[in-house]
Amino acid sequence: MKCYNCGCTLSDDDFCTACGADTKTYKRIVRLSNHYYNEGLSKARVRDLTGAAASLKLSLKCNKNNIQARNLLGLVYFETGEIVYALSEWIISKNIRSKKNIADDFISDIQNNQAKLSHFDSLIRKYNQALAYAQHDDLDLAVIQLKAVVAKNPNYMRAMELLALIYVNNEEWNKAKKVAERGLKIDAGNTTLQTYLKEAQNKLYERDNASGRKGRKQREEAISYTSGNETIIQPLNDSERAGGQTIVNILIGLIIGAALMWFLVLPARIQVERNEINNELRGVSEELTEKTADMDDLNKRIEALQEENKGFEERIAEYTGDDGVMEDYNNLISAAESYIKDPEDALSASAYLEKIQNEEGSDVSSEFKSLYDYLNSNVSAKAAEQYLNSGIDKYNDGDYDGAVDDLTEAFALNPESDESLYYLAQSYVKSDDQDKAVELFNQLITSFPDSEYKERAERYVSQGEEDNEDAAVHTADETPAIQDTSSAEQAALQAALEAAAQAQSEAAAAGTNVETPAVPVPQ
Repeated sequence: MKCYNCGCTLSDDDFCTACGADTKTYKRIVRLSNHYYNEGLSKARVRDLTGAAASLKLSLKCNKNNIQARNLLGLVYFETGEIVYALSEWIISKNIRSKKNIADDFISDIQNNQAKLSHFDSLIRKYNQALAYAQHDDLDLAVIQLKAVVAKNPNYMRAMELLALIYVNNEEWNKAKKVAERGLKIDAGNTTLQTYLKEAQNKLYERDNASGRKGRKQREEAISYTSGNETIIQPLNDSERAGGQTIVNILIGLIIGAALMWFLVLPARIQVERNEINNELRGVSEELTEKTADMDDLNKRIEALQEENKGFEERIAEYTGDDGVMEDYNNLISAAESYIKDPEDALSASAYLEKIQNEEGSDVSSEFKSLYDYLNSNVSAKAAEQYLNSGIDKYNDGDYDGAVDDLTEAFALNPESDESLYYLAQSYVKSDDQDKAVELFNQLITSFPDSEYKERAERYVSQGEEDNEDAAVHTADETPAIQDTSSAEQAALQAALEAAAQAQSEAAAAGTNVETPAVPVPQ
C-alpha cells in the first residue's frame, strides 16, 4: 500500500515512516474498497452481475484509484452488453495507470476490430430504435428489433429487460417467462428480470387455476405381495383369459392402435409440420418487417441528407449564381483593374460597380467593403461628370435618346447635380415626352430652389400650363416657343414678336406684304 501523500510504501504503523502523514483512516478506506472489490468478484463468479456492479461501484467510491475494481467493473458492463460504459471504465483505468494495465488489452481488442465496433454500434442503434418504437406504442416493431438484438448479442441485458417488459405489457406470459429466465442465466441478480419472472409465473398460475385443470390420477386397485426378493402385483377380479380371448384382444388392440394412429398420431404429426411451416413463415415475416423498418430508417436518413444537400446547394448558389457573392467579387476585381489601367476612364469602372448587388451584405468581407467604398468614392464623381459631358454632347448633336440615357446615369451617380437634371428634362422635351419633362422640371424647382436653372424650369412649366388651358395647336409655321433663354433674351424676343405682329397688321391694312423677321431659337 502506498502513502497518499508521498507515495512511499506504508508499514504496519498508522503513520507514514517517510513523511509522517496520518494513514490510519486512509488504510481503513483502502481496506473497505478492497472488501467491496472481493465481494463484487464473488458475485461475478456466480453470475450475479447486477450485485457485482453495485459492490464494485462502492469499492470505487471508497478508492477511485482501485485499478482492479475498475477493470472488473468494465468487464461486468461488457458482459451485460454495456460496451460504452465498459470502455469508459477501462479508459479511466488506463489514464490512472498507463503502463502494465490489462485495460489496455481490453481497449485494443475492441478499438482495433472495426467489425466488432460496427457490430456493437448496430446493436445500440437497433436498441435505441426499438426503445423509440416502444415509446410510440409501436410494440410489434419494437419486439422485432429487440429479437434481432438479442439474437446477435444474448448478453445485452437492456434489450432482454425491454423485451420481457413488452411481453408482460402484452400479457404474453409464457414468452415473458422464457425471456426472463434466459436473462437470469446471464445475470442471476437482475432484480428487474426477477420481477418480470415473478409476475409471469403468478399470472400463469392464476390462469391454470381459472381453467379448472386438475391432475388426473389413474388408480387401479390391485393386490401386491412379496415372493422372495420380488414384489408381485395382481389386479383384483382378473380372471384367467383363454388363448382365443387373448388373440381377440390382440386383434382388437391392433385395430385400436391403427385407429389411434389414424385419428391421433397422424393429425398430431400434421399439426407439427404445420407449426414448423408457420414458424418458418413467421420468421421470414419478422425478417421482412425488420428489413422494412431498416429501409424506413434509411429512407428517413436519405430524406434528411437530401434536405441538407438542398440547403447546401442553395447556399452555394448564393455564392456562385449570377447575383451571388462570387459574381460581386469578380465585378469588384474588374472595376479595380479598369480603374488601375485608366483612372480617367471612370465609366468602365462605374459599369462594373453598378453590377454589384451585395456591397452591404453580411456575406462579404470587410476588405471587400473597404475596396468598394474606395472605388465608389473615387469613380462615382468622375463617372457622373463624364456621363454629364457625354449627355450634353449627344444633346447638341441631336441624339436625344442617347442623351437621356447618359444624363440619367449622371443624375443617378450624382443626385446633387441640378445641371444633369435640367439637361435631362430638356432631352425629354426634344424627345416629345412633355409629361416627363414637366415632372423633371418640377423636381428641379422643388429640390434645387437656388439653382440657376430654376427660372427656366418655371417658365417652361408655366408655358406648358398655358398651352394646356388654351388647347392651342401649333404648326410648323408658328413662332417656336421660347424654352431656354435668360430674362434679357426673353424681353428682346418678346419685343421682336410684338414688332413683327404690328408690322403685319399695318401691311394688311395697306395691302402690302411685309416679311416677318426671323426669331432666333435658343439651342
